Amino acid sequence: MSAVPAAVIFDCDGVLVASERLVNAIESRELARIGVYLSPDELYLRFKGKTLDQDVAEIERERGAPLPASWVYDYAMATALGFVRELQPVAGVEQVVRRVIAAGLPCGVASQSPPARVALSLAVTNLAHYFGPRVYTASLVERPKPAPDLFLHAAAALGVAPRACVVIEDSPSGVRGALAAGMTVYGYAADEDANALAAAGARVFTAMDELPALLGV
Repeated sequence: MSAVPAAVIFDCDGVLVASERLVNAIESRELARIGVYLSPDELYLRFKGKTLDQDVAEIERERGAPLPASWVYDYAMATALGFVRELQPVAGVEQVVRRVIAAGLPCGVASQSPPARVALSLAVTNLAHYFGPRVYTASLVERPKPAPDLFLHAAAALGVAPRACVVIEDSPSGVRGALAAGMTVYGYAADEDANALAAAGARVFTAMDELPALLGV
């Protein structure tokens, strides 16, 4: 950035909370219960950055049949229990958020995940109070990432022009969506494919302690 941004928008899973691998393990177990065998690594590679509805639709197409009616509920409950027991914030991200707030910049969350899951994620990691109502999910817009809709919604809610926003993402689809919204994007590649993030258009970094300098805060 050549100047301090007017607002910072964080993705949730993988950027604020270390949920990706935990969720993949839970989903793998829950799918195995109904005879669908996908390893956590397969789920991570195939569905990262997608909504649960997109995941389910793809699995059902391959399966040639709908998942049991109770599966999404059971999976959601198993995920909630896993979060309460194990979920942690991404290392160093709380200090970054504090720096952003201390600099007087509004910050928000823009996530593909369902609202209840995002709320739980932020609550159990003690990050919720930093964002208050400035948490926006794909349920609020017509099209999820990689469309720009969610980022444009977040910018409007924060009262900031899209071009003045910086987005912190960890998936190529999120990067593409933020760029389509006219925003600057930093790609967090601690546990991601740095080349894929860069190819999508992100300015890549690998540790949260690098981010304040990039943001100028």
